[in-house]
Amino acid sequence: MSIREIVSRLENIEIQLSEKGIDSECEMVAELIDTIIADDLNLATDKPKVSTDQILDTLVKMGIESGTIGQA
Repeated sequence: MSIREIVSRLENIEIQLSEKGIDSECEMVAELIDTIIADDLNLATDKPKVSTDQILDTLVKMGIESGTIGQA
């Protein structure tokens, strides 16, 4: 299940709660939605901790150790 699907389902719950007049739970769901969206945005904007060069170096070392690059 994707973040978008989770948020969509929570929004439906929020609508149902507001229709029933359950304000405190409605506010809690709204805060949860905001937190999920903020966390998702933070993950999207954070720079990766591992660079592409580091990944390639590791793959080459693993290939040499396993013999696949050495055989080539």
